[in-house]
Amino acid sequence: MTKDQISKKSSIFSIFTSSFKKVFAKKTYYLLTISIALNIIFIYYLIFLQTTTWELFWQSNIDIYNWLQIILSIINSILIGIAISMFAFILDNKNQTTSFLEILGSLIYSSAATGCTVCGAILLPTLGIAASLSALPLGGLEIKILSILLLIYAIYEYSKNILGLCVVKKERLISITNNNLELNIKKETLSDLKPLAVILIFLLTIYLLPKLPNNLKINFSKKSATNALNSNENKQQATDDEVLSEINPQQGYEINAEFGNLGPKMIELGVIDLEKFKNVYERSGQPLTQEQIDILTKGSNQKVKIDRNSAYFLLNFFWAAGLANKSKVLTEGEITKYGQDQLGYFASTGGWSLSKTEPMNYYAKERLIPLTPDQEILVEKVASNIYRPCCNNSTAFPDCNHGMALLAVLQLMAANGATENQMYEAAKYFNAFWFPQNYYDLALYFKNKEGKTFRQINNKTLLSAEFSSASGWQRAKKWLQDNGIVQQPPQTGGSCGV
Repeated sequence: MTKDQISKKSSIFSIFTSSFKKVFAKKTYYLLTISIALNIIFIYYLIFLQTTTWELFWQSNIDIYNWLQIILSIINSILIGIAISMFAFILDNKNQTTSFLEILGSLIYSSAATGCTVCGAILLPTLGIAASLSALPLGGLEIKILSILLLIYAIYEYSKNILGLCVVKKERLISITNNNLELNIKKETLSDLKPLAVILIFLLTIYLLPKLPNNLKINFSKKSATNALNSNENKQQATDDEVLSEINPQQGYEINAEFGNLGPKMIELGVIDLEKFKNVYERSGQPLTQEQIDILTKGSNQKVKIDRNSAYFLLNFFWAAGLANKSKVLTEGEITKYGQDQLGYFASTGGWSLSKTEPMNYYAKERLIPLTPDQEILVEKVASNIYRPCCNNSTAFPDCNHGMALLAVLQLMAANGATENQMYEAAKYFNAFWFPQNYYDLALYFKNKEGKTFRQINNKTLLSAEFSSASGWQRAKKWLQDNGIVQQPPQTGGSCGV
């Protein structure tokens, strides 16, 4: 196809096919594209492993989200490879170069959106967006889609350049003489600024996405089902499995603190909308008991006890408490390091959908659990040493519901005079009820490697980043696999969503 024919038949498809034939007539550019694409995929994988593991990724999100993340990442990497190869072709042939910003922007933002909705994406905060993909309507998928569109635009512009369809605009020079000094000023046309305008629209769209209302967001995380053990098919396993009975004892685990009037306070404040709260449990097939409704509406002098029946209720109950309770962890702690304007974009903040109004209206709103300065220090100290296997963050950085809920449990314990050791022990069992699959593996690890039962494991050691973080748990899991210890954990556990 000649240049004149292309000009007459300038459909996008013909421009793409003609330019591809020209560029990829040389095998060098084929190899360059493949090499770049594989390297980009490897970069995505390394970034992905900083926040989660494959096993957690598949456990935490619904299948369609997982596959879309993978497919869109592969498409992005291939398009980046093609775009860079075409850019190299233009440079090799000394054609008029076009903007490289599209490729760079697509690579950065597509990489930033790599992760899982509940575990977050490590690069988003560095770009000033959010610390959790759950803040985005499509859990980060929209950024990858926008990146693909941006790359297609870049490839289209490169294609026109390669085929000689870009008209080189003559510079319009304006001469100004002042004291015998002549200044030549280049006046650019609007079309010269088109690549920059496209980039700015792309960036503006990405920065506006997290600010959309919660009702426009799709929840791709698997619904919390911590009490799946209550189903008939799992009851026998719960009774017979020795390891499961250690991490999730039938009698539960009780802390030396009462519910008090915490429930009525939260309903009065509005951080819990009773009807929304009840509906969540009805939809999950685990309607609230009368006792739980009383805890919410009347208060209770019963001590807080977590067991297989109450774990899911307590997760959301204390999530609301942790979110609304005014504490230094929320107002001055690690969660503020990305800036006050980013506080509403975490899974633990933006993800709370059971309040009367927007969740950030209740963030650190009132002293629901009053603490002395010494108790505040104790909570922050203990929380900093407690990790959770859905990510690599400590409870002092409560960016998901489990972290926020456990923070409230620690605060309630501290307010009732609990010691540091008591708080670590409680955190061990609360975490084990909320993450039974992960702590099942950790219990097996210590049982087989050190001959210790779950109760005998040092509480602080187990809760440290070495074991209870996502990467720490994965290392223990790998040790089990390498040593041929394959024992099926319970098929249950909560997501980082409501």
